[in-house]
Amino acid sequence: MKNAIASRIGEGLATLLPEFLCTAVAKQLAERNPQLLLEALGPKLNRTPSLDTMPFDLSPSAPLQFEDLSGLFASTSLDHGVIAMTVRQTAYLFGLVRRLKPRKVIEIGRYKGGSTLTIAAAMNGQGEFWSIDLGEKEARLHQRGTNRTFDDEIRDICARFGLSVTLLVGDSRTIEVETGEVDLVFIDGDHSYEGVKNDFERFGRRVKVGGAVLFDDACDEAVFHTHSESVGKLLNEIVAQQSFRLVKSVNRLAHIERVR
Repeated sequence: MKNAIASRIGEGLATLLPEFLCTAVAKQLAERNPQLLLEALGPKLNRTPSLDTMPFDLSPSAPLQFEDLSGLFASTSLDHGVIAMTVRQTAYLFGLVRRLKPRKVIEIGRYKGGSTLTIAAAMNGQGEFWSIDLGEKEARLHQRGTNRTFDDEIRDICARFGLSVTLLVGDSRTIEVETGEVDLVFIDGDHSYEGVKNDFERFGRRVKVGGAVLFDDACDEAVFHTHSESVGKLLNEIVAQQSFRLVKSVNRLAHIERVR
């Protein structure tokens, strides 16, 4: 509702303001929040990147290797790709899952499914993998003249390569998922302090000793705005409690390990 109201207000202002003022406002918005600009342009582009349009350059077969996932990433400065994470972040996530060989994994926030496919490919059909997403962003941005949802695309590509994931749609603050103790949790949902704290308390603390929790957008980056004031703040509080230690940060991604 808020987004619809804001859109109507924006359309109204665009008709009232002279073009030079609209241009000035657009430039300021682009400088302050590049992601907002991409979201506005995405539905108007000839091809909105998704798993359905993701190219496979090497005719892959199962098990998928990391080089098979290159189509997830932006290839030009105007293409924001299927996945928002950098190549380094995604390679780290893929490699960590391959090395840990987790039996149980939880993901909070999947949107188009780039990170979901990365984790599922690294697991190669082994173990249990739950992915939780509110679905609100998909409903707002998935305007491509098709009834196929991003979740449909995730299911199809996972079935194609024999990968396994349980896609859950619901609010991570209230959804009930029986997982027991898990090996890895990837958190990339609500980036507010309260939201990410809820995700950690409800799901991150299910990680066993020696297991991993990964937070996206936890660390500052030189170019794009991150959420270090919220996600990073929580990360520092968790590490200070000494039940988890910071293993490594890769671009915006932070990896902590449960030590007790």
